[in-house]
Amino acid sequence: MMTYNVNKKESMMKMLAPVAIIVFALTTFVGAASAQEFSVRPKASMFAPQSGNNAAANTMFSGARDLIDDAQWTRAEQKFAQYISAYPQEKNLDQAMYWMAYSQYKLRKFNQSKETLDKLLKTYEKTQWKDDAELLLAQLPGQVTVKVDPVTVTVDPVMASAIAAKIDAAVQANMQNPEIQGKLAEAQAKMAEAQARSQERTREAQERINERMIDAQEKFKDKFNYDFNFDFDFNGKGQAAADEPSEFKIVVLQALFESDPQRGIAVATEWVKPNSGQTVTCKRAALTLLARHGGKAVTPILLEVARGNDDLKVRTRAISLLGSNNDDSVIDALRDFALNSTQTEISEAAIFALSQNQSPRATGVLADIALSNKPITLRRSAIGNISNRQGEPAVDALFKIYDSSQDLEIRKSVIRGLGQRKSDRAWARLLEIARSSDNLELRKTAIGSIGRRGGQQAVDALMAIYGSEKNEEIKDQIMNSLAYTNDPKVTDMLISIAKNPQTPIERRRRIVMILAQHNKDPKVIAFLEDLLRQQ
Repeated sequence: MMTYNVNKKESMMKMLAPVAIIVFALTTFVGAASAQEFSVRPKASMFAPQSGNNAAANTMFSGARDLIDDAQWTRAEQKFAQYISAYPQEKNLDQAMYWMAYSQYKLRKFNQSKETLDKLLKTYEKTQWKDDAELLLAQLPGQVTVKVDPVTVTVDPVMASAIAAKIDAAVQANMQNPEIQGKLAEAQAKMAEAQARSQERTREAQERINERMIDAQEKFKDKFNYDFNFDFDFNGKGQAAADEPSEFKIVVLQALFESDPQRGIAVATEWVKPNSGQTVTCKRAALTLLARHGGKAVTPILLEVARGNDDLKVRTRAISLLGSNNDDSVIDALRDFALNSTQTEISEAAIFALSQNQSPRATGVLADIALSNKPITLRRSAIGNISNRQGEPAVDALFKIYDSSQDLEIRKSVIRGLGQRKSDRAWARLLEIARSSDNLELRKTAIGSIGRRGGQQAVDALMAIYGSEKNEEIKDQIMNSLAYTNDPKVTDMLISIAKNPQTPIERRRRIVMILAQHNKDPKVIAFLEDLLRQQ
């Protein structure tokens, strides 16, 4: 960050006075915008398995996660803190830290939430929860850095306080200056425009978060170890103590499975029968243990429960477990559940089960769901699961969906999915859409996906598109996609664009904010100083 000797020249104070006024106005706006809370919390999916072989750890994590769904923030914070302390070697500590920070945020423990998020980002630099943590961090009151994707606005408190102490009198004198008043009016107009844009960015951010939950589910999925979400707090109101008998019975059943799997299967099979007298909690736990220990032999039992049980929670648990053994015999049943059920929970469970089955048939069914008339959230979920599958059949399925559907949101989801693939075919299709699609929104989505892929190939492609592009919105999208790269060629290009007098003033402002991230680069410092001298 460049610094100035504020005692050198009185003219410097006069020059900075109008700048300080605008900075103050913008800072006020940023504070107001950050106060407008939007939910960054991904849904804690009831179907997502947790990694790790420690059943006790899985049980504790599941109980804490249920408290998040029930908005029991105090208990959730305590439970996740206990989990992190008791199981420091578990693979999903980054997720636990995020949920603990989120609970602290909801309890307005902003300092503790920031400490937890900082520790998460420092300890797990490559965590899949990085974007979620940064979004939550941006909402904490009093932060110096406010991230409004894709630009980061940074106000250096040291520099600001030093300058403010010297130019306060000059600011007051200039408040009556017509030129300054004009700049303030312009700044207010820009604020209103920025606020409108921020609402759109909020919506886009929430969409990205929902899509990232699919990635998170895949990351923690282990087809040999399933989530022990026994729902001890099944009333959903923090009344776990009332279910202690069920908890004890489940622990005993689990011990029986470990001692004598066949006997455990026999007992669990009795539990899940209609009119067995067992609680919903016990039945769901029995289904999980059956899937874990019974293999394909228990598939008929799971199917029977999935089709005939009256309780929705028991049915969804049975359906979600049908994908646990990669058994093609259940694909037709899962397709029927996903496409023909009128209950969203049933369709969600079926899609999750299909996502666990890696066969080409399962991929084809997911494509059918994506092209169906089911709710858009279910169709996006199917596309997200296809995007995370290995091999070229998944790419073929994404191409089929894109070519067969004219729905804008579905096509945008496919483009984001192609952006996750390392396939040369997927890369070529992304470039084709970014360069020549007749739909502006699809082009912008493809450019964003190219930017998220990262790497020299992506940087070179975006720079080439910018050089030949005529549409101003596309140019802005390309700049946004290049915002986080440290490539010297990108820095040179941005400086060159900002120096061009034909560049729109709004784009020049945005470039300055992007370059502020490279505040130790001598070229950037020299450029910013040159801009100040021109004012």
